[in-house]
Amino acid sequence: MPRITLHAASRWDDLWPTYGEPDLANANVPVRFSIAPRGDSWEVFRNMRFWGIFLSRTEARDTVRREMHQIFSGGGAAEVSLS
Repeated sequence: MPRITLHAASRWDDLWPTYGEPDLANANVPVRFSIAPRGDSWEVFRNMRFWGIFLSRTEARDTVRREMHQIFSGGGAAEVSLS
């Protein structure tokens, strides 16, 4: 039976690619949403860029959830933080 040698570094990069490395075949960098209060409204940022302002936290959260569902449906990754 032939001996198979696995290199930990190459296997790790295949499974968990790091954002910013060149030639990543399996990169799945999450879209990051942030919801935070601003006066009487709620701001939403997508990847640290302003994405929208909403009248309530519920409206902001539901809109982000719908967008995350679209991202997940396309095979992407996303995460949200609430303030």
